[in-house]
Amino acid sequence: MTVKYSTRAMDVDSFRGGLRYIHGVTYRNIIMLTLLLYLYLLSPYFDVGGMLIHGGMISIFLFFVAHYRLVLRSFQQASLLLTLIGLCLFCLYNLILIIVYMEAFSTSFQNYMIQVGIYILLGFVLAFYMIDKALDLDQALTLCFRLIAFVVFINAIIILVEYHFPPFRQFVESMLYQQENTNINYLTREYRLRGIASGGAANLSLFHGTVLVLLQALYIKRKIGLLYFLVASVTIFTSLLFIGRTGIVVGFIGIVLFHFLNLMMSRQKASMRRVILYISISAIVVIAPPVFAMLFPDSLLGYSISFLYEGVEGIRQEGTVTTVASMFDMTGQWLKLLFGVGAHWGDFNLQGRVDAGYMRMFTALGIPLAVLFYLLIGYLARFLLVITHYKSLWIVIMIIMFIAEIKEPFIFKGYSARLMWMLIGMGICYTFCSPFYEEQVKSTPRKSA
Repeated sequence: MTVKYSTRAMDVDSFRGGLRYIHGVTYRNIIMLTLLLYLYLLSPYFDVGGMLIHGGMISIFLFFVAHYRLVLRSFQQASLLLTLIGLCLFCLYNLILIIVYMEAFSTSFQNYMIQVGIYILLGFVLAFYMIDKALDLDQALTLCFRLIAFVVFINAIIILVEYHFPPFRQFVESMLYQQENTNINYLTREYRLRGIASGGAANLSLFHGTVLVLLQALYIKRKIGLLYFLVASVTIFTSLLFIGRTGIVVGFIGIVLFHFLNLMMSRQKASMRRVILYISISAIVVIAPPVFAMLFPDSLLGYSISFLYEGVEGIRQEGTVTTVASMFDMTGQWLKLLFGVGAHWGDFNLQGRVDAGYMRMFTALGIPLAVLFYLLIGYLARFLLVITHYKSLWIVIMIIMFIAEIKEPFIFKGYSARLMWMLIGMGICYTFCSPFYEEQVKSTPRKSA
């Protein structure tokens, strides 16, 4: 039975004192949720005696088994069923195309859609779990965001320790599965680390960079202190040197965009907390290059961050923009552009594979239906936007995801995708199934952080 109470504002602020007992959320619950989010979001593949164990799937399965009543309750909700039916319709259309173009038979699109459905279901079950603890959406998000920031902070620490202590790196990698066909050997590649995660490079880098923005929101909303904010931010940013450049760019763009939107939407335009934050960010940007130059070799810095300080010319020489632009090679056959070719490959001629996420969606569904799918994502994301005080953060996360989709299909796969779809599931559940919905709508102003 859900307990309704009248001191919710005080309870939200109580997160400032640490992860302590809050309306039935015990330390045991905190530990369970932390492990769930770590294994779910980072999804490490463990190699145990030659047996492959998927941490993400195991964590979801155990959470569903432990809360099977909430799973059954979720499947009784029309909002979840309609969302899953909508995803199934896209799968059905894609399957028809695959049958038509038998020369490129592939079920990768269906596999991704099944994963998305599981992520949304997890968000639903997690939302019901929070509702039963008498937490409204903002409290649930605050708890999840704090734990997610902590998870990435720990993974960043592991990455830095791996770099400085090679035996520790060998120990960590000995537990993780190394794909034979991967282009990165995390045990021997000098500047490519992943911590305890399924993989590194752009995917993990995007996630770490997104969490840098998340830390900004938590600090602005007084959910974490200055010391933790600075230590976690610097540690996560430094870890990006050894993961990939994508997160550095995403973090920079995301932070600037977040503060722009936050100032526009916030009722409190100026505060000492903002001044301290802006000074801290500026100091980090200025101090980082000389400090990194003393700590790390020039070859690492030249690859990771030097291009950012060279302006447009540095970005041009870095080459990613040119490479991505070359992926958008549209065929002249308008039937393929309109209806797609089925294969989630990004190549309308079915002769190779393209990384660009939008191109993959265009070939899988055709341009009109691909656009409709992206509009569906925006529609589903709106449910969370309407009832949360984390408006500017949620908008920035969605913008980051749609920008990142230019490079790879990040909306479908990877760490940030798992976060986005889980939050969408929570938003839908709190909108249609929460006893706090009307109160949340009334208490959520148009202008909110």
